[in-house]
Amino acid sequence: MSFRTSFWTAAPLAVFAFSTLICAQAAGAVRPLPTALEPDGSLYSAVETRVMPMVDTAALEAEDRDRERSGRPFAPRFAKNIEVVYTLDNSGTWESLNDGSRRWRLRIVSPGALSLNLGLERFELPRGAEFWIFAPDGSRAQGPYTKTNQNAVGGLWTAVVIGEEIVVELRVPMDAEATIKIVSVNHGYRFFGEREALIPTKRGACNVNVACPEGDPWRDQIRSVARISISGMYLCTAQMVNNTAEDFTPYLLTAQHCVEQSSEAPSVVTYWNFQSPECDDFAGGNLSQNQSGSTFVSSSEYDTGSDFTLLELDDQPQPSFNVYYSGWDARDQLPDATTAIHHPSGDEKSISFDDDPPTVTSLGGSASPGNGRYLRVADWDLGTTEGGSSGSCLFDSASKRCVGTLTGGYAACGNDEPDWFGWVHAHWTGDGASATRLSDWLDPGNTGSLTWRGTDSGPIFTDGFETGDKSVWSRTVP
Repeated sequence: MSFRTSFWTAAPLAVFAFSTLICAQAAGAVRPLPTALEPDGSLYSAVETRVMPMVDTAALEAEDRDRERSGRPFAPRFAKNIEVVYTLDNSGTWESLNDGSRRWRLRIVSPGALSLNLGLERFELPRGAEFWIFAPDGSRAQGPYTKTNQNAVGGLWTAVVIGEEIVVELRVPMDAEATIKIVSVNHGYRFFGEREALIPTKRGACNVNVACPEGDPWRDQIRSVARISISGMYLCTAQMVNNTAEDFTPYLLTAQHCVEQSSEAPSVVTYWNFQSPECDDFAGGNLSQNQSGSTFVSSSEYDTGSDFTLLELDDQPQPSFNVYYSGWDARDQLPDATTAIHHPSGDEKSISFDDDPPTVTSLGGSASPGNGRYLRVADWDLGTTEGGSSGSCLFDSASKRCVGTLTGGYAACGNDEPDWFGWVHAHWTGDGASATRLSDWLDPGNTGSLTWRGTDSGPIFTDGFETGDKSVWSRTVP
């Protein structure tokens, strides 16, 4: 038996033969297009279309199996990067509108894709400009992205649109200039949020939806947990965490093997509240509540440390997302029972329970205390974890505070095998430097507190610079 690091532990890879599969239905409604952008079927016949080369799904699956056999923890892959160079000058179609503004559109087709998302190296918009990506029939859209969405390195990574075809649209006010450079079209070859017709479930059937009654005592912590994509190709779980200043800095905690280096942080897209609406529905999640961009704060490697990465999101989550900031416990103390809230196989949010105390070990070991950096959950009494659950918090079932972050293990539906979580107690001090520990960031005033409560987001206001669904939101410090 190999240490579980793969995305697809719930079912054999052979089940997922996607080359001819057409997704039946998108997962939930997403942002509607504004009236001015509503498509008319004939509208796009005159828009330049770029068709991507065919993607060899079988070869990608073989690569995924090789990664699994390596035994190294990794973020599971759902999409293949296709390198392009599309700018406003070398591609697309421009037109002038009646109000004096200009509109640029490009149609992108990647045959067989289950989803598409874009990486932009340059994203420089004037005030009032809007950037969208959407399905040609207007049924699925992400945006509007405005100048406030430019990430720390001057670019943008978009959320996914389900399907093999998108329209990219930019609207620029009169006498204004914009610069965009699309460098990556990411072809989804694994499920990301589709309600599929030919496959009954993606995650294992023993998973428990957070919509079920078992999740009722955990409604706050559930709101802190997010699915994240990295570089438009990889998936993990993360959660917002509070700090002792309670200034609502948007710190997002995940595993280091999910976001390994600072160059990956701007590409992180965070999807909030991606969960099934009903207890017995294993699909139906909504992809519309998302935000793009983060900066790298600190981390500890999985092999020499305790496997965490702390990110700061570029913006606070919008108030309508109703995000909770979870508490944490960095003491050298073990809970009597634990709970994990996570995205198994990257799918809708699930919750798992172990009624026994974890033990302190090394990664993959059973001897205690080992190197003292990991918590071993011997087996789950209800639910499980899968690839894609990586980075999720292990919560103390009594205090409901985070005590660990998932690295991996052997757990799956139908077995009683263990999982290992990097211990927050080890995260706290790291290797003794601010770049390798949590203490500097989650206790910025050096209060010496080793536990802290969770909280709802505080008073928030718009900065008045942009309005709409993708505004920058500022925090008020109490």
